[in-house]
Amino acid sequence: MINLFGDGPYLIGIAELALEALEELARYFLHVFPIAAAAFLLRRRLFGRVEWAAALLLMSLQTAYVWSASIRSEFFLSFCLAALLVAELYLFCLIPLRPLDCAFLFAAFLFPVRLFNSTSALVGHLWIFWLLFCALHTDLKMASGKLCGKQFLCYFHFVFLSLSMYLYELGILALQPRMTRFFGGNAPGTAVSVLLVTALLLSAAQGLKAGLGERLKKLNSLAGKYRNIERSFFFCSLCILILFTMIYLPFTALRMQNALVALLIPVLCLVFLAAQLPFIALLLRIALYRDTDTFRQWERESLASYYSELENSVSSMREMRHDIKNIFYTMGNFVDRNDDPEMKRFFWEKIYPYSEKTIRQSELLSKIYQIPAESLRAFFHLKISCALRQGIAVSLDVSLVPEAFQTGMDIIDLTRILGILLDNAIEETALVPDGILEIKVAGNSGGCSYHVKNPVTERTQKNGVRPGTTVKGEGHGNGLKIAEELLEQYPNAVLNSVLQAGSFVQSLNILF
Repeated sequence: MINLFGDGPYLIGIAELALEALEELARYFLHVFPIAAAAFLLRRRLFGRVEWAAALLLMSLQTAYVWSASIRSEFFLSFCLAALLVAELYLFCLIPLRPLDCAFLFAAFLFPVRLFNSTSALVGHLWIFWLLFCALHTDLKMASGKLCGKQFLCYFHFVFLSLSMYLYELGILALQPRMTRFFGGNAPGTAVSVLLVTALLLSAAQGLKAGLGERLKKLNSLAGKYRNIERSFFFCSLCILILFTMIYLPFTALRMQNALVALLIPVLCLVFLAAQLPFIALLLRIALYRDTDTFRQWERESLASYYSELENSVSSMREMRHDIKNIFYTMGNFVDRNDDPEMKRFFWEKIYPYSEKTIRQSELLSKIYQIPAESLRAFFHLKISCALRQGIAVSLDVSLVPEAFQTGMDIIDLTRILGILLDNAIEETALVPDGILEIKVAGNSGGCSYHVKNPVTERTQKNGVRPGTTVKGEGHGNGLKIAEELLEQYPNAVLNSVLQAGSFVQSLNILF
């Protein structure tokens, strides 16, 4: 590095350059640290307009410092860059920023470029990447007290602001000579160049927010569930910055810097940083799919275990019901030996029928709970209860593989069809003395069948059962037609109906 102002030697060594760079960075951090401490302390105590006033005061102090340490054009470029970066952060609305957070970030991004002459000579534009990295993580740490749950958004903002800052520098460098010639002056050319580049970058930020805002929030939420992956954001970004800083240093040490090196290495650094985003998104989705698959496997195993235990409980209850029935019958024998006729009548007319009814309801309820779908359980419970209230005997048989069970069609359509079949069966069974309504639900991994069998009256057996016909009068008889219309939507479902001697069998078969 050439020393134009010293008395000699004319070449500055790498060690001396590094020492001067460290001094520059130390001066910067010693200046920004009090602002960070003030913002951290004040944000805990101040709110509303008072907080805004304190934030404006901190920004004014930093602005006054840079104004005094810079020439006017340099100050204008630095001020607009700091305002652009804070505006982009505020525009994304992914990380909630209070006024004092904006004040700290504005102060951290607003610096006289000449303060970092040796640092720029040593590592090029990479020092600004380091500054953005430290400022963003510091502000997030101050605002939340922790980085967990926000590491992904911090990483994204770091990459986007680094790219924005670099494009800001390159855009002005490319536009300024042209604008200066067009407007015939350096000041208006610089001002127009800065405003054009700033407007373009803000528009790009707005477009990116509209296109990716919700996806970024979902990715951040997903990253918060996988802390091991989330912690890698910080360390991967840090390692990439260290790597490219180490790559840049030999060019400085060997005096091989040129415009291509100064341009290419920061661009490659940005490419590597941005390349993490699709990789991280893919990694998070793989983790989510793995956990989802594990959860489904656990759910299937739990469901199989639950229904196995339920079957054992049902079997035990079946034995218990048989024993209780025998006990009541034995009690009846003892009652018959008693000479009290009123007691005998009360037992055989009230207690014994009630016990039989309760045991029968308990048996039906235990079978209903073998159906895996909650909505279907509620449906069958409603219909069977309705039949029992009318004094109809009901037989229910459930034979399913719980982990393979599916409805095969929309649950609303399925319950509508089964409701029509069961309502017709209940109405017909109620007309047949001592009639029994038989319901069977059977299925495996390939499909499921619902069988409804009910006794029929002599009139029904003579006239037959046809959709659209009824003996109940006008406004009735459309149930089976509605069922047929619903079934037309499902090529995997078919309803078979058979009128046998003294009974009507309806079978709804659904393939999976």
